[in-house]
Amino acid sequence: MRRVLIVEDSAPGAHLWSELVSLAGGEAEVARTGAEALAAAAARPPALVVMDLRLPDGSGVDWARRLRGSIGDAPIWACSGLDAHELLDDAWDDPPFAAFVAKPFTAGEVLARLKVALA
Repeated sequence: MRRVLIVEDSAPGAHLWSELVSLAGGEAEVARTGAEALAAAAARPPALVVMDLRLPDGSGVDWARRLRGSIGDAPIWACSGLDAHELLDDAWDDPPFAAFVAKPFTAGEVLARLKVALA
């Protein structure tokens, strides 16, 4: 089973992502902060990371860049209610994300994307 690291400080958001990962055939692990994500990735590198952009301990963009060294080629998806242009402005020189999932999203859309990513 392929593991997905969900970096989300909102309990409802983390629960929703965990359910979708499970439905897609993956195993979810939740980190509530960027620091927790670094520790989890170092202990057991994931196949995919879903990263909220606003975390209690800093920017998801900065944490995604720091995670890159621990996860090899695993893609990182940004997930945020922020405008995609705001994300690109912050990450233009060194984009750490393979995909952007805009909140709010439909479960069906994300489930389909997860199934492809975890295949």
